[in-house]
Amino acid sequence: MLFWRLGVPTFWDPDEAHYAETTRELIRTGDWATPYYNEQPFFDKPILFHLLQAVPMASLGSTELAARLVPALAALALVGITAWLGATLAGADVGVVAALLLAVSPGLFALARYAILDTVFTAFLFGGASLVTVSALADRRRLQWAGYVAIALAVLTKGPLAIALCGLAFLLAIAMSGDARRRLLRLHWIAGLLLVVAIAAPWFLSMWHRWDRAFVEGYVLNENLRLFGTSMYARQPGFWFYFQILAAGLLPWTALLVGRVYDDVRRTIRRNPPDTFEVLLLAWTIAVVGFFTLSKFKLDHYVFPAAPPLCLLCARAWADVRARPLDPLNAGARVGLHLLGPLLVAVGAGGGYFLIVRLELPFAAIVVPLVLILSGAWITVRQNLWFNGPPRIPWMTLAAITVTYAGIVLWVTPALEQRKVVPDLARWVVARASTTDRVATYRLNRWNTAFRFYVDRHTVVLESPEEAREFFARPGPFYCAMLARAYDEFVAQGVPLRVVYAREGISATSGRVLWRRHVPATEFVIVTRAP
Repeated sequence: MLFWRLGVPTFWDPDEAHYAETTRELIRTGDWATPYYNEQPFFDKPILFHLLQAVPMASLGSTELAARLVPALAALALVGITAWLGATLAGADVGVVAALLLAVSPGLFALARYAILDTVFTAFLFGGASLVTVSALADRRRLQWAGYVAIALAVLTKGPLAIALCGLAFLLAIAMSGDARRRLLRLHWIAGLLLVVAIAAPWFLSMWHRWDRAFVEGYVLNENLRLFGTSMYARQPGFWFYFQILAAGLLPWTALLVGRVYDDVRRTIRRNPPDTFEVLLLAWTIAVVGFFTLSKFKLDHYVFPAAPPLCLLCARAWADVRARPLDPLNAGARVGLHLLGPLLVAVGAGGGYFLIVRLELPFAAIVVPLVLILSGAWITVRQNLWFNGPPRIPWMTLAAITVTYAGIVLWVTPALEQRKVVPDLARWVVARASTTDRVATYRLNRWNTAFRFYVDRHTVVLESPEEAREFFARPGPFYCAMLARAYDEFVAQGVPLRVVYAREGISATSGRVLWRRHVPATEFVIVTRAP
């Protein structure tokens, strides 16, 4: 499911096309240190993701498949890391179940098929933390050095955030458990930090030396400090945003996780606290969710690094209830398992309602909610009528979720693709514009990056009416993409423009565009100077 039809959809705006265009310009310029976008230095993230993405894009061409291949491979690696960590510290069954839960998690499915850096960052970050954890808990001291190298690669992927998250997680574990404190403090932390800095710092220092204030302002301040501490963007989600994201993203295992946390709290109150591995998993989750909850800027995929430890917690709960079905210490997890089937039925029923009543999809898509409902009903009967512990592997639930993803790939994605028109606008311009014609966009906002990638030439991004009128008044032919309502405003003001191409499409990449009661379509136009 991570690779099937990976390159079929055009880029989802705005991030995928932005990353792909930056990597394409990296290849073309031969400047392997500085990220460029639209032929200008752009300090959004460090360089490593673009270097990795450049390998398949240089080999296979600037295609959607090539751009998405690295995130998909990183997602597969992350599944393997989770399996290895669970098997090493909690047994093979825990490792296998945790890896399978992660493999069918909505976050991994989406981000593996999305050409941005989150799966790569999480693979390096959680991989490094896993190596350090095994080094401490299994007395395999040499592994810590590989862990520090992986953390350094995470820094080169997304920045010093990697050090902050790892440091916060291990400090929390040290504060929460005496055994964790004793084991972790035996590692070579200072030498490890120096190794991370030695690997990661040269790129940052070279960018500072080369670009001076532009790098400090663009990356250090805007993309890190201000983004975290100041309200740079309006209408940000509230305090509970990431808790809601995780609750929905873990379905149908949410109740099992809540039950496991309840059991851990109860054990701690009764002075029988969870083991050190459990403490580290909880500390990692708290660090990731807490850090991004405090940030002023929030995006749903920021908490993806919490997915592997949460899947490991669910897998441990599953294995413990299987080994001791009636143990009072597993009461919360046992209740969570009883709710697994009903939650699957609820998800299927909700999906069926939207499919039949609200969404305009092929009738064959009805198989998805039917499979979820029937699987959930069977699990409910089995767990509640003759419960003697769960099976070794939750194959029924995993299969039902996999069918859901197959339905998304087969029916939902193509339906959305039909309503994406910006790549078509760009290709129309490519087919007709000469090399001397100027190309621009006017207030395309989130569609700017997709247009820039598919038009494959320098594009002037116009944001104000004054900028646009000045651009239109300059001598020479041009093509400008904009919304039809913006064109109407310019014509009403007497600006000599004419429409040479128009398409109706979606105004946002959202499931709402598939509603049977159509959201009004947005008209996109290509304009040029009127005679």
